[in-house]
Amino acid sequence: MMKKNTMATPSAEKILNSAVNALLTQGYDAASMDDIAASAGVSRRTLFNQFSTKEVLFEKAIEYFWSRLPVVQLSTTQEAMADPQTGLMQIGLAIADFWAADTSIKLARMIVRESERFPSLAKNYLELGKVPALGSLIRYLAQQNAAGHLKMEDTDLAARQFVGMINEPLVWFRVLGLKDEANITQRERVVQEAVRTFLSRYA
Repeated sequence: MMKKNTMATPSAEKILNSAVNALLTQGYDAASMDDIAASAGVSRRTLFNQFSTKEVLFEKAIEYFWSRLPVVQLSTTQEAMADPQTGLMQIGLAIADFWAADTSIKLARMIVRESERFPSLAKNYLELGKVPALGSLIRYLAQQNAAGHLKMEDTDLAARQFVGMINEPLVWFRVLGLKDEANITQRERVVQEAVRTFLSRYA
């Protein structure tokens, strides 16, 4: 079950959760608006009043799904702004926890599988989810740079390096079905090492 998004109404949350589940179980093409409405316990009219087309619904569902990754909120806390080690640990653990959920891995697999037939699905997955999250991290690093806490010439590259140090050991083998989910101790160790390595280069 996805965490509550305070920006969505209760009925919209049910619809968006049902849309994500439909993507995972049926795929984009086979998922129907009628089935999603029935699964969400709302009328077809209610669904179309809130989401005019199937394309709009799945765009919002992907955006809603990625809202579980709170990089924007974490990167602006007083603690994160005062100390990059604290901020990077908080952000890194949020990234690791986001990918620890089976639903996150299954959705990534589905996007890869469906992207050739429905390229807009992959585009939305990136532009509505990954890109905004990465952008928040880039802005955070730029602020730390400006404050003199970090020193880097390319904050975009540095952000991708940081995320890569977390995702490489925790995510991609799971996407391929070659590795089980890491437990919380293992995730914390990966993030701690990523932060240490990052700060040894950029502090």
